[in-house]
Amino acid sequence: MNFHFSNRPASSLILIGVLLFIVSGAFGATVKNMRLAHLYQPDSPSGMGLQFFADKVEEYSEGRIQMKVFTAGQLGSARNLYISTKTGAIDFCVPAFALLADTVPEMTIMNSGYLFEDIEDVERVLRDPELGQKWNDEIIKKCHLRLLGAFYYGKRIVTTKDNPFINPDGVKGLKIRAVPNPMSLAVITGLGGNPTPMAYKEVFIGLSQGVIDGQENPYPAIWSMKFYEVQKYAIETFHQFNTLPLAISEQSWQELDEIDRRVVQKAAVEALAYASDLTRQFEAEIAEKLKAEGMTIIPYDEIAIEEFEKSVRDTIRNRFDGKVWPAGLMDAVLAVGDD
Repeated sequence: MNFHFSNRPASSLILIGVLLFIVSGAFGATVKNMRLAHLYQPDSPSGMGLQFFADKVEEYSEGRIQMKVFTAGQLGSARNLYISTKTGAIDFCVPAFALLADTVPEMTIMNSGYLFEDIEDVERVLRDPELGQKWNDEIIKKCHLRLLGAFYYGKRIVTTKDNPFINPDGVKGLKIRAVPNPMSLAVITGLGGNPTPMAYKEVFIGLSQGVIDGQENPYPAIWSMKFYEVQKYAIETFHQFNTLPLAISEQSWQELDEIDRRVVQKAAVEALAYASDLTRQFEAEIAEKLKAEGMTIIPYDEIAIEEFEKSVRDTIRNRFDGKVWPAGLMDAVLAVGDD
């Protein structure tokens, strides 16, 4: 039996319509919406760096990936964002190494004192197959997150009201507010101080009332919390080199094809470097602002750093080496950082 189309124009229009539907459907399927959520203000170095990442993902994917960025804790606390990314409800987050250390204890070392001097040291450790890459494999398996790299968040310094110091002996007896986690407590003990755990929002009142003698934070936090109103001295101990990792949900990663995985990786490398550079610039500007507010800066090169370094490292080894993490881990990290 032979079939004949008696209305050729009509059949042609139908065929064209079908083709347009197929093509438009194909193009629609290539657009992927992804969500990045974090805790930082949009105009902070971290916030600007993460927005840069989102913009570059869209640019390099030529619009195949559309990014939505939720800033300043809009979608919840650090732990909430971490859990949401683990489940795939959010595609990207910035989990603190302390959170990741709950699952991979070795990652506690990323917040250790006097271990890293610059972001390049951190990157070498994270790339090392026996250290960072091994930890990342565990994070992927157990937390369903994949680390894309890390950016510089700031060096921590100590501030006091009445007690400038240049060596551990000068810190003895001082009650220094500590972040309530074992590593922070150990670092302040190593500095020579009496670590006093206290919620971040209570620090200003604690300083003004004399409940604590000092606190330690990167320059941006000292400025934003106006600690200069109740503190006279800023001592550049630089005892912790703080970094933050950028992570993608493993579920989201597996949904990307190889081309878009490379897009995400390329955007991450550029954005993390950009955020690190902004932080360095921001720190220098804030140090000058603090001087203008009347604070006295005791610079790094006028401090007995070798004494602080030895004391802090010895304290951490005694508390963590062979207990929280495998024996010899600190020396292994130091060796990689010195390469």
